[in-house]
Amino acid sequence: YLPIYKKAADTIESSKLNYTILRPAWLSDINEIDYEITHKNEPFKGTEVSRKSVAAVAVQIAKNPELYLNDNIGISKPNTDFSKPRWK
Repeated sequence: YLPIYKKAADTIESSKLNYTILRPAWLSDINEIDYEITHKNEPFKGTEVSRKSVAAVAVQIAKNPELYLNDNIGISKPNTDFSKPRWK
């Protein structure tokens, strides 16, 4: 991802803080919750994800902070492994 975000993520990951880094694909306004998670050392999947899906992941983490503790996760809609989002 973009160098500035990578640098920020590296700083957080090398700290002693508890963290979860969310890396969503391009955000859409589609009214759905449909996502898959990838982890830092896995290839990022997908080119889009709904804001509602990202919010659902954030709520899950708020309810269960151990879920992705000290993890760096990608969030995308399944089967959107294209070169760009549908609307581009």
